[in-house]
Order: sequence, then C-alpha cells, then structure tokens
Amino acid sequence: MFCSNCGNKLQMNDQYCETCGAKRLSTVESTKSNMKRWHWLMPMIAFLLAAICLSGYLFTEHKKTNSAMEAFKKGETAALEGEYKEARKFFKEALVLRSKFPAAKENVKLVNSAIEIKERLHIAAKHQNDQEFNKSYEQLEKAEGILSTYSGKVADSIGTDIRNTRMNVKVTEISHEMKGKSKLEELEPILVKAEKIDLKEAKEIAEEIRDRIAEIAFAQANDLLTDHQFTAALTSVKKGLYHKPKNEKLINLKSTIQNEQAAFEKAQEKRYEQALIAASKEKEHNLNDALEVISIKAKFNDLGDLIVKGSVKSKATVPITSVSISYSLIDGNKRVYDENEVYISPDVLYPDEIGTFEYTHYLIDKEFNVEYNEANWYLQ
Repeated sequence: MFCSNCGNKLQMNDQYCETCGAKRLSTVESTKSNMKRWHWLMPMIAFLLAAICLSGYLFTEHKKTNSAMEAFKKGETAALEGEYKEARKFFKEALVLRSKFPAAKENVKLVNSAIEIKERLHIAAKHQNDQEFNKSYEQLEKAEGILSTYSGKVADSIGTDIRNTRMNVKVTEISHEMKGKSKLEELEPILVKAEKIDLKEAKEIAEEIRDRIAEIAFAQANDLLTDHQFTAALTSVKKGLYHKPKNEKLINLKSTIQNEQAAFEKAQEKRYEQALIAASKEKEHNLNDALEVISIKAKFNDLGDLIVKGSVKSKATVPITSVSISYSLIDGNKRVYDENEVYISPDVLYPDEIGTFEYTHYLIDKEFNVEYNEANWYLQ
C-alpha cells in the first residue's frame, strides 16, 4: 500500500502515514493498479497514433503521386494531339506535385522544342506559299535538328508533321516547276520526283504530267511524221506510251506511222529503182552523147596557112574534162589528105557550156574540106 498524499509505503495496519500524517484511504490500491495498467497501454496508444499519422502521410503522398501521374498522362495525350502548350501546362502541374519527376522534366523540354518546331513549320509553309522553296527546306532541316535528340511517341508524331510538311513543300515545288515546260526531257525528271511522293496531291500532279507528256509526244510525232522521219516519230510515240500506255491517240498514231513508213519505203524503193534506171541512162548519155559540135571549118590566113577552128557545147549532166575533137581534111576528090585531133578550151566544160578549138596546118597550098570524125572526153 502507498500513501495517497505523498506516496510513502504503508504497513498493512497503518491508519495514518508516518511521513505526512495523512489518513490512509481505501482507494490507493485501486489507483496504483490503474496506473500500472496505463503504464503498458501508453506505448500501444503511441504506436497507434504514429501508425495513424504515417498512414495519413502515405495516403496524402500516394494521392499526390496519382495526381501527378494523371496530369502527366493528360500532358502526353495533349502532346500526341499536337496541343503542345496545353501539354506543357499538364507536365508542369505534374512537376509541382512531384518535383522529382524525370519523365515530366524531359517532356517539358520536348514540348518546348515542339512549340519551336511548330513555329518553324509555320514559317516553312509561309515560304512555300511565297515559292521560296530553299528557305522552306532550311526551316525543315533546323526542325529536324531540334527533334534529333528526342525519341518516343510524341517525337514520332512531331517527326510525322515535319515529313508531311516537307512533302507538301515538294508537291508545291513540283507544281511550280512544271509550269511552262513543253519538252519531254524537261517533264520526265519532274515526273520522277512526283512519283516518289506518297501524297494524293503528288499523285494528281504526276497524272497531269503524264497527260502533258502524252500530248507533247503526240504533237512531236505528228510533226516528224509529216517530215517522213519515221524512226524519230516512233521513238516519240513510244516515250508517250511508256507514261500513258492506254492513250488511244498515241496508239492510233503509232499504227499510222508504221503504215506510212511501210508505204513510203515501198515508194522509196520504187523511186530508187527508177533513179537507177535514170542514172544508167544519164551515164550512157554522158558517156556517148555529152558533146555537140556547133561548128567546124577551115580557112587560109594571109600567110597561106590553113586554120581549122570551131566550137562545141556540152550536153552532159556533169562536168566533162580533157575534151578533144578529131577531124579529117578532105580534098576535091573526097580523099583524106590528113587527120588531126585537137583539144577544147577550156579544159573543163560544165553542162551547157561552150568550148572552142583552133589548129593551124602549115605548108598547104590548096583548099580542103573539114570533116568531123569524133570527140573524146572524161566525166569528172
């Protein structure tokens, strides 16, 4: 037992406390008993309070984490939809809730870059509209350089936007290039460019170029056919059909060219045969009848010499050279007194040109008649 006033230990029979004189109470034993019970309950209560506080803290932290993750996911969704400013707001909200959130920090950098890239794509489109294609490509290259350090779905989406913008610029550039082009060799390289772009607009331009090539090929082939240049005409048609295999105008023109070529070659063969015959006759004429004697006569000069002179005309179709005349001197009894050959001047006679000759016979004391015998010449 203990004193309820000072806590001094009491003997079983003590009615008063020897220390403080206080009267012994019957409830002291009960109070001490209660104190003993509370002595071992306090740690339990403390543990429970700590557990409750810890649970509350963990719950709060878990809620903040969930909220940060929710904001992060919203940011990702907005970024994938191209709403980069909205995405940046959500990623920053996630960082407020969880400052140590590496993915959120990285995505803030990414969307900032995406915003810059989007602005560059806008500038590239403006240069595209102004037909300043080199400047457009410069902006696109810078955008690609910015994106090169990132990866993931958002980066892939941005990369798709860059590629689409580049293809749109190419389509506009091709459309601009084909204006005023009227030659196959000018249009074919442009067609190759258009066919490499997987866009509806590019395919439409490619088809338009094919139609234009077909029309140009038809016009060229038609002109060549008129000039009987059959091989070149067929080559032009084949180029057109390569790009437009089912073009009826080209198919029909190809058939026409082939028919015209066959008819022309047949006529040409006939003309060639006729030309050979004509050439043969012409050659025979030039060999046998190329010279016409216009005049030939003999006359004495003051010194008593007999002078034989005359003129000839070329009837050949080609120049003749080394032309000579052979004649005889005939006396009054129609006997041949002398024969002679004399060359014509000039040495070369052209078709229808006249040449002359002259020869002096000395020591002749009587008159003679001159008789033409033959002429000789060479074809030049």
